[in-house]
Amino acid sequence: RTIDEPDAIDAPTWYADGDADGYGDVRVTTVSCNQPAGFVADATDCNDGAAAAWPGALEVCDGLDNDCDGTVDEDSAADALTWYADADADGFGDPASSITSCSQPAGYESDALDCDDSRLDVHPTGIESCDGLDNDCDGSVDEAAVDAADWYADADGDGYGSPYDRQRSCTAPAGYVGS
Repeated sequence: RTIDEPDAIDAPTWYADGDADGYGDVRVTTVSCNQPAGFVADATDCNDGAAAAWPGALEVCDGLDNDCDGTVDEDSAADALTWYADADADGFGDPASSITSCSQPAGYESDALDCDDSRLDVHPTGIESCDGLDNDCDGSVDEAAVDAADWYADADGDGYGSPYDRQRSCTAPAGYVGS
């Protein structure tokens, strides 16, 4: 006489748990009065081939639907990166405009170093020129500009400067002349 045959009317259905995460695959079942090895009572695993994917798991950027919500690598993933808008396409992002995402969205950069995201010629590696802008985002305007002029000290006020006392600047310093 056999006790608790698999075809007992009250035998539960068990679901294969191929990745051993405690959640089974609804497509692979067996009926048994006793829990078979490799099977569980829960049939809610969305990916029984990945132990990192089960209902309620922490979503991370790994190409899997870790939390079984139907979305892969959503922006709220635990390790999603912050990306900064690059409206002027100079390769540097605007610290005031960011989003999080597992992958880099078009028009966004990984840094937040642009001090004026409306101008292509203003960014941390910009070349400072005499234009009234902080082209290199260092907090100073027109310093060491490539197009600065030479100015010469005019100690006696005669309109002619000394070739031995020269300064480069975008505008004439007090007491200096252009020649």
